Amino acid sequence: MSQDDPQDLAERVLRIVSAITGEAGGEQPRPLIDAAARSLGGTLERWGRNPSLRRFIGGMQRDVVTAPGETVELTASLGVAAKLGRLARFYVDDAVAGETQIEPSGDARTMIAAPGPGLHRVGVKVCNDRGEIVSELTGHRLLQVASGRPVVLVDAELILPLPPDARAHVTPVDALRALVDEGFELVYFDIHEKNRDPLIHSAVLEQRLPPAAILVYSALEQELRGLDVGFVDMFATSAIRRLRAKGVPVTSILTDRGVDSDRSRAENVDVLSPAEALARAPGGFASEADQAAALLRERQRANPLDWRLDQTTDSKLVLGNAFHAELDNERARLRLFDALDEARSSIHLQFYIVRPSDFTERLVVKLIRRARAGIKVRFMVDALYSDEDVLGRVNPLIQSLKQEQNIEALALNPIQSSREVGMSSLKKRDHRKLVIVDGARAFVSGRNASDEYYSGFDEVPVHDNTPHERIPWLDAHIEIQGPLVRPVQETFIRTWHRQGGETIEPDQAVLPELKPAGSAAGRLVVHRGLADTNGLDMYEALFDAAQHHVYIVNDFPIVHALERAIHRVLARGVTVKLLTGSAATRRNDGTFFPAPMHRTLFEFMVKDKLEPLLEAGVEVYEFVPPLSPNVVARGGRIRPYVHAKLVSVDGLVTTIGSANLDATASFWESEANVVVQDAEFARGVETLLQKLIDGSVAIDPDSGYWKRERTQRAVVGKLWPGAFYS
Repeated sequence: MSQDDPQDLAERVLRIVSAITGEAGGEQPRPLIDAAARSLGGTLERWGRNPSLRRFIGGMQRDVVTAPGETVELTASLGVAAKLGRLARFYVDDAVAGETQIEPSGDARTMIAAPGPGLHRVGVKVCNDRGEIVSELTGHRLLQVASGRPVVLVDAELILPLPPDARAHVTPVDALRALVDEGFELVYFDIHEKNRDPLIHSAVLEQRLPPAAILVYSALEQELRGLDVGFVDMFATSAIRRLRAKGVPVTSILTDRGVDSDRSRAENVDVLSPAEALARAPGGFASEADQAAALLRERQRANPLDWRLDQTTDSKLVLGNAFHAELDNERARLRLFDALDEARSSIHLQFYIVRPSDFTERLVVKLIRRARAGIKVRFMVDALYSDEDVLGRVNPLIQSLKQEQNIEALALNPIQSSREVGMSSLKKRDHRKLVIVDGARAFVSGRNASDEYYSGFDEVPVHDNTPHERIPWLDAHIEIQGPLVRPVQETFIRTWHRQGGETIEPDQAVLPELKPAGSAAGRLVVHRGLADTNGLDMYEALFDAAQHHVYIVNDFPIVHALERAIHRVLARGVTVKLLTGSAATRRNDGTFFPAPMHRTLFEFMVKDKLEPLLEAGVEVYEFVPPLSPNVVARGGRIRPYVHAKLVSVDGLVTTIGSANLDATASFWESEANVVVQDAEFARGVETLLQKLIDGSVAIDPDSGYWKRERTQRAVVGKLWPGAFYS
């Protein structure tokens, strides 16, 4: 079959034109009408692939590549056609594959099991309440189902026309045909600032290249818009890992671009130029066929969630651990200080923010006392957000630590001069919060070093005019004992050395042999900003595994890829409960405590981003702490900010750490989360979350509170600078 063949569309256009001009019937249409219809058909097909025009005229969203039996999300933007009916009916090879109600946004999505191997045409029609077709959307997309043969990703740069002054390159047609003859399946692949799908589609047709799906990774659509960064390696790595996780055995990349050889070796992928591919054919690709078969055998034997997390997050499941989740700030402070008091050889700490506060002063004093007692202390902070080593500025708290003989302190990614100030230096920060004591006990946290993270809600007096910054936040950390502490320690040491810290000898005092401390299994997922998408892929894997319910605790705008994943969860009938807060703390009646303007604007922007999920069926709650005699503001209750980063699924698997569900955490900043794959732990966390939800405020789209701020949300959501949106 041909790829999204405009011939079929032209025939439909021809029938319409013939009917209008009275040419229907037995006569052959005039050549002029025939040519016009075919030209218009091709034009409409290209329009249907244009992301901007598709929002208006409607069309399928994207090509899909998967393996037989895998769950597939089919999505369409219905454009103006959404006004004509209530239902969207999806077709695969002209057979009905699914039917779903059109969403308020004009989008539609359905979940199907992938058919057998091959290239399948996917289309969508709009129907009324009686199931009658009222509109057929322009064009089709491809659903490519892998057969198990090795897959080569073909860099779209090879087939796109070059500007007149660009160097000539060898046509890839012969190389592509040779690879097909060698038993490869092709997938066209593009990573670019813009979505170039229409251009690639046209190039495939015009050059009569072998048909295949086109996968597009656009910085614009991935919320890295306008930032002019090198995201090619990040998306290439992510694409390979995601496809393999689905059972698509990617073994090779065909490209003329320079590719990081260390990265290609790490991903076990063979990078070929067209000339090299031709030189190896025929008969030189037996190892790729063996590699593909081995990958599919491993996948068949593995637990599905383990397989996906192993493939996409660069993490491994570790057995024999004991975990404790702490969402109470006061208890978190006491547990942390107790652990520091119990240290016998070393204390390693990493924070994103170190801010003057009662908690931080007490922490600094405690660390100095432990260092003077002979404990080696190493302390890392993000330079920008801790105001240390940025354009000559110093943080007095960190300076006090540096004065101690047994303490080393390091500012990560310092900014030495104004010439270094740019989008990348401001966004690519280290957001991790880690504490490791004696290499045997670890805390992976969302909490920074300041009072709002470590003060209990009943410890702080609150009246009607208490400033927002004085009021505590809901946050979370996870404590680890057992073998999983080692990768947390190793992560700290790698960062320390990479940032120029003094060598840490890997002796028993730092990396001791760790015996099992419990029965729970877990993994450490580390995202290194703009090097991978490990955190994003972790959350997506958990959402896609959900069968019954999902709890989310976060108060940041959810990145588009995870928003789509949540829609997939809802489409399966899974309950999603989101516990959020207020970026500017509210009183019981919803009015704001005194807060900086940027906090109030951020609150409107986050809630604007949540509105589509609320409309789609996500249950959203604003956190309300228990009653406290110290709160005398009107109504006696507060609705504070929620800083925790927590997801729990089906009472089986839970993740806690530093990674928000936003674009900044997904791409820019370095993060660390622990995924606990233990039912007893997950059930305990979910019982606590449900208790918090039961005492919180359910957001009702029809309530006066929600309607009162609709205009503010819409204006701020529209005007908020995209590059700084989270």
